[in-house]
Amino acid sequence: MNSKFLILSAFTLWCFVCVRWYVCGIKEVCAEPLAVEETIHTGEYQPDTAADTVAVQPQEAPPPPDPNVVSTKPVTPENMGAVQMEKVEGHMVIHFPYKSTRNEDNAAIDGYLDGLARQLIASGAKVRIAGHTDFVGESKENHSFGLMRANTICDILVRKGVPKSQITCSSFGDTKPVATNDSPYGRYLNRRVEIRVAQ
Repeated sequence: MNSKFLILSAFTLWCFVCVRWYVCGIKEVCAEPLAVEETIHTGEYQPDTAADTVAVQPQEAPPPPDPNVVSTKPVTPENMGAVQMEKVEGHMVIHFPYKSTRNEDNAAIDGYLDGLARQLIASGAKVRIAGHTDFVGESKENHSFGLMRANTICDILVRKGVPKSQITCSSFGDTKPVATNDSPYGRYLNRRVEIRVAQ
């Protein structure tokens, strides 16, 4: 076998591995496998004939949720493709997928922002919204991207009736990580908006 062919083959393989590592490991833009929908079996008998039909009593509707109570699921690596929210040391943190700047119709986050807007309108309190990013990309771009994330939340609150004078937006870009940037989950935790209501 020709030595030039072996060198070219080794170089090609090395290039493929490096590109794959960069695209999947750093940029996190590899195609994910399609999720298989799970079917939940309740074990209840489904009647086939009218003779087997049993009258079902209507169930009472659950009480409406209290707008002042925020229910959030724990932030997990399995949900890194979605926006997640958690309460940390008295302030709210919203985590974003890679290159995302919006809350993507997350019902829990919309519910939280509804309650926050009502609280700010009633009390006149001020809120600080700070955007953060992971270390991928240039520092100047990361600062701009963090500010876009903060402004997205600001715009939602303004649409809900909060005066803009009560909201302060800022960005720290990639300068204040809360986790390692060496893993996809760590980078996910660093892509966040922190919401603090002034006491």
